[in-house]
Amino acid sequence: MNIFLTGATGYLGSAILRALESAGHRVTALVRSPSAAVRHPHIGDLRSVESFRDVALSHDAIIHAGIESGSERLDTDRRVAEALASPKLIYTSTLFVLGNVDDGDESSPATGPRAETERVVVDAGGAVIRPGMIHGGDAFLFAHPIVIGDGSNRWPLVHRDDVAALYVLVVERGARGVFHAVSEVRRAREVFPDVAPTAIDVARGELGPFADALALDQNVRAERSRALGWIPSRL
Repeated sequence: MNIFLTGATGYLGSAILRALESAGHRVTALVRSPSAAVRHPHIGDLRSVESFRDVALSHDAIIHAGIESGSERLDTDRRVAEALASPKLIYTSTLFVLGNVDDGDESSPATGPRAETERVVVDAGGAVIRPGMIHGGDAFLFAHPIVIGDGSNRWPLVHRDDVAALYVLVVERGARGVFHAVSEVRRAREVFPDVAPTAIDVARGELGPFADALALDQNVRAERSRALGWIPSRL
């Protein structure tokens, strides 16, 4: 298949690119400038949808895994999703949209700006993938360990290569709707047993809003993903 990918040089996007190419797919990657890591580049910018929309929609499938930094990132993300909304689109969200949740799955209610963007994609017949706390390689979570509060809150964990494998599966099956990428759930203090706890207000000063995301208590399952045949294998 011919697939258009945003975020191909990023942490998760680069793993998706490798997985797709290993599976025999041809991937056109949106980049701002030529990159040795990308075989088939398309020069453009997420902030300028017109620079890639028509090219993206000409492909068999579109994976949106890119995200801008800065205060406008969610607005940019929404504009990209709206411009590409179609049955071809696979949109990358996050389990943070579920807030604190116990025994959650793909049917659990989601809130916030990312959840609104998800609905745009699903209503257009596309797919949404919500990864949990991604690790493997140089992920922020494991590169900069932190435990907020007493660390009893639960984190849904997943290796980035397992997440990439789910994208390949969704592409190849033509699957639509919401899919979770979670391999196991562990308490934060179990993930980082030797890390001293950090108070939430101190964490907010260091990490901003991301601190509140890391403080969420989330026990989440990946029912639809596993029903699709996804079997995470990396710890």
